[in-house]
Amino acid sequence: MEEKALQPGNTVLAAQDKRPDFSLTDFKEGRVFEWLTGLKSGYQQAMEEQALADLAKELGFKGFARCLREYRKELRAVSLSVVRDDGISEFFDQALELNVGEWTADESGIWRYAQGGGITYACTHPIMPVEKLVSIDTGMVKVKLWYRRSYSDRRPWSEIVVPMSRISKAADIVALSDCGISVTSGERAQALVDFLRDAIDKNQDIIPEVKAVSRMGWNEEGFSPYVGGVAFDSADSFRPIYKAIGQAGSLDNWLTEALDARSYSLTARIVLAASFASVLVEPLGCLPFFVHLWSMDSGTGKTVAQMLGASVWATPTAGGAYFQTFKSTSVGVELMAGFLHSLPLFLDELQLAKDRHGRVNFNVYELAAGTGKLRGNKSLGLDYTPKWANCFITSGETPLVGETDGAGAANRVVEIECRYGEAVIRDGHRTANVLKLNYGHAGKLFIGRLCEAGVIDRARELYEKSYAACTQIDTTEKQAMAAALIITADQLATEWLFHDGRALTAAELGEFLKEKNEVSTSERGYEYMCGWVATHANQFRESVERGEHYGVIDGDMAIINRTVWNKACEEAGLSPKALLGHLKSKGMIITGSKGYTKTKRIDGVSVHCVWMRLPPDDEEPEEYDELPL
Repeated sequence: MEEKALQPGNTVLAAQDKRPDFSLTDFKEGRVFEWLTGLKSGYQQAMEEQALADLAKELGFKGFARCLREYRKELRAVSLSVVRDDGISEFFDQALELNVGEWTADESGIWRYAQGGGITYACTHPIMPVEKLVSIDTGMVKVKLWYRRSYSDRRPWSEIVVPMSRISKAADIVALSDCGISVTSGERAQALVDFLRDAIDKNQDIIPEVKAVSRMGWNEEGFSPYVGGVAFDSADSFRPIYKAIGQAGSLDNWLTEALDARSYSLTARIVLAASFASVLVEPLGCLPFFVHLWSMDSGTGKTVAQMLGASVWATPTAGGAYFQTFKSTSVGVELMAGFLHSLPLFLDELQLAKDRHGRVNFNVYELAAGTGKLRGNKSLGLDYTPKWANCFITSGETPLVGETDGAGAANRVVEIECRYGEAVIRDGHRTANVLKLNYGHAGKLFIGRLCEAGVIDRARELYEKSYAACTQIDTTEKQAMAAALIITADQLATEWLFHDGRALTAAELGEFLKEKNEVSTSERGYEYMCGWVATHANQFRESVERGEHYGVIDGDMAIINRTVWNKACEEAGLSPKALLGHLKSKGMIITGSKGYTKTKRIDGVSVHCVWMRLPPDDEEPEEYDELPL
């Protein structure tokens, strides 16, 4: 009769392998451990070990696991006379069977015989490399480790992904203790480094190697997280965001709410379109841009409108992992943008990001450039610089771009005022509740269609037509670019998802685009300084009772002490010299024979002053439709 091999699930056991009826004395005198370690099947040993651990508790025998571990040590010390080089990992429920060379790797831990006698432990519990992850973007290699502190209470494996450099030096591997791995500095840390190196080196053909990404969006394999066969290996700080990106509920429920919002509000249509447009920035070769909703009034629905845009891709809970406030961002805006890469970044409550002077404490222009700062590391090298090509959809109580912000910032922002009495969403409470339960389907479908053959080329044709239409409006090229992207995305989304015939047009976007003179830094600077003079009119009187004397007003001329001019410009974020150069070229200042100033006697002292022409009295002042930041 053919002998039946013992396999997991095979209940046919040799008669001599059947467990005896052990007593407490058998435990105390070691017969239990002798019988257990004599079993030829590693699988049966693991199963019987758990059963005997339970029996030990019933009989009142304490320290079963420790006694078993020590018995195995003694047994191996007696039975092994030479150092082996063909050890096999024997962890219960292991992902791979690894060649561990001279190491013993089982449920008792990781150890080997030391030179001159004795035993060197690398770890007191199971740990093993199970996967190598190679970054698509950087080529950096990381390794996925499985570890388990104990199987006595049937704990499953835990896992961690770390750079290879983290497990290559004893000083660095100690950081694994933060995850509950038993590693201490010194000899044991070096031993764990040695074991993991040996396990990886001896199993190059066994440990699988997979492509990995540390960010979302377009890559050489497709679009993450929707492309298959690509692992995620980013830092733990991004994992909540990664987990938030996905699908819940149904597309139909989401569509019902989205269609209602599109029929009710132009602003809602723009926010939705901008969310889709974010993933077109890179394939169409465009620049990142902002869409900013602002209102000093509550209840206008701007936050729910953002939730609608966020629900295209992820769970849209305001203040959550994906849709955060300016104050609650767990990582820097720049790092978050680099992680999302192609997906839109949503931030609420701009007012929380202002300093004590009321200025926004992040740089709109730098974020719109799409490249993070070059950072050094402690090894005197350079860290990977994050890059992104997406849309920022923000909201707050005030405009994002102030009067003194440069043209680069003003160019990249489409600002929409949400006025009181003109709510963006029909029923914000209902919409928010529906979106929290139904999200993520539209974005996945949109990406699926974009990845079809020839679709990007078609999107590019739509973009060129939209851009040509937007350039007919009195606006800048970059404003037209953002508008054209939004229009293109909405045309595609209308065709693929909404089918409501409400695709956005250049005329509809036009009312939110800045005119060329609004974007000009010099024009904005001149308007600011005229307003500044009016605000400080008391300091321009012939006799100033309180405070400093800034200068004088002489007819249509504001004569400003050059030192005061420099200070006012710098406080506003303007270049005093650059603004003077512009004003001189436009004939807006009177100068002496050289430079940008002309002397004037103030309080009996001759000082260099800026002689700036003021707007004529009969000029209709522009209506202020926004408040300065």
